[in-house]
Amino acid sequence: MIDPALLDLYSSRLKELGAQVKEDHPLADADASVKKRSPLCGSQITFDVLLDQDQRLSRIGFTVRACSLAEAAAAIVIGCAPGSTVDELKAVRDSVKAMLREARDELPGGKWDDLEVLKPAQMVPARHGSALLPFDTIVKAMEAALAKQQ
Repeated sequence: MIDPALLDLYSSRLKELGAQVKEDHPLADADASVKKRSPLCGSQITFDVLLDQDQRLSRIGFTVRACSLAEAAAAIVIGCAPGSTVDELKAVRDSVKAMLREARDELPGGKWDDLEVLKPAQMVPARHGSALLPFDTIVKAMEAALAKQQ
């Protein structure tokens, strides 16, 4: 019998989001590029970032080779992160981590509303790393770009 939690996890909205990152869109003029890999499922995400003069994310390039959950999370990051500072992205990452690991419901709203599709992953701890991979990757890419500016 199929676990209902897994059916919820792979919702149609999650699949729609994942479909948005099937084509690579690298950024040739990036300030930094970071590739991270999930040791559990083998998902790999590369984010290329370009910052503006206010140290906000101006543009993001990407290459995503990942499971459905990480693809959907990557699509959310790609769609919502531009205009954000590294501290704002850390706060989003931390709220997603708390939602997954501590079953907290305090997710950012507004442009980040699609984070709700990741909630069913709360019940599948083995998938937490996949859901967090894009958030960890964008934070590392922003930190690398900021380090180059100093």
